[in-house]
Amino acid sequence: MDIIKNSESQNQPNDGEFDSTIMNFLMRRINVKEIKIGDGTFTQGVSDLKIIQYNFDGFPGYGFNSYQNKSYWTRQILELLEETVLIPENWHGNPRVKESERQKIIKTVRKFIKNILIK
Repeated sequence: MDIIKNSESQNQPNDGEFDSTIMNFLMRRINVKEIKIGDGTFTQGVSDLKIIQYNFDGFPGYGFNSYQNKSYWTRQILELLEETVLIPENWHGNPRVKESERQKIIKTVRKFIKNILIK
């Protein structure tokens, strides 16, 4: 009886499996701004609130901040990509879009989010 081990490298996506057109589009347009809320004094052990705001140049309705979850970020980015026709409209339910293309789009968006969080 042969036992086949499932290696971790097979489960993780390859770095080459993302769409460079979408990634470049997003990276060129992202603006990151840090907003501090508070008067700068540390009263009763409470520090100022710091919010990081992410916006896209030319697309005022598509932004998010550091207090929203990554699922919301992903939805906002996918809606932006649908509006700019970089991905087909209703791509998640379109039978003409191959499953590998859907996966590639999602991997690209997740890689983009990971890149902007590192900076």
